[in-house]
Amino acid sequence: MALVLGVLGALAWLAAGCSGAGESASTSSTGGSTVTTAAAANGTAQTTTTSQAQRVVVGGKTPEEYAAALPDLEKAVQANPTDLAALQELAVAQYNTNKYDEAAATYQKMLQLKDDAVTHNNYANVLRDAGQADQAKAEYEKAIAVDPSLAVAYLNLVGMYATEKNLTEANKVLDRGIGATTGDDQTRLKNYKDKLNTPTTTT
Repeated sequence: MALVLGVLGALAWLAAGCSGAGESASTSSTGGSTVTTAAAANGTAQTTTTSQAQRVVVGGKTPEEYAAALPDLEKAVQANPTDLAALQELAVAQYNTNKYDEAAATYQKMLQLKDDAVTHNNYANVLRDAGQADQAKAEYEKAIAVDPSLAVAYLNLVGMYATEKNLTEANKVLDRGIGATTGDDQTRLKNYKDKLNTPTTTT
């Protein structure tokens, strides 16, 4: 989650992960690996390392803690299958334990209950990380259709095109986002576009 490595190393704007209420996440790519950072509502986060990536887990829990929480979260959802907050917590735990199929199914249930832009974005993140690029792009587009001002969905979608070295599509998405957002979100998109299109030199 590479274009010219010098460009991607400078880009710290790609949003990733499955965020719960009050949580945000961002990712940048360096040297062929993915570094994901996430800030929980309390401003703390915890880093875990794998051979594939370094990830600061959303919510500040370790994968082991998420795995231990899964049975109780599953029971909570079984007790109240329409509880969106419980479903979201379950999806986050499934995502952070690499249970992508289960997380995808949970997000599908959430979307059946409520057509929500952030849920589409989080579902797309799961699809992306599961290697389903085309489906992920389509889901980011659904997020944007529901809420054209959701900057994180543009950033995630642009990140996929940038990884594919498709600057034409990346710039089209950025232009759409810049036109649909305001304030800090618009500034982030503009800055990303500037960095994406700034020539880099290698030594």
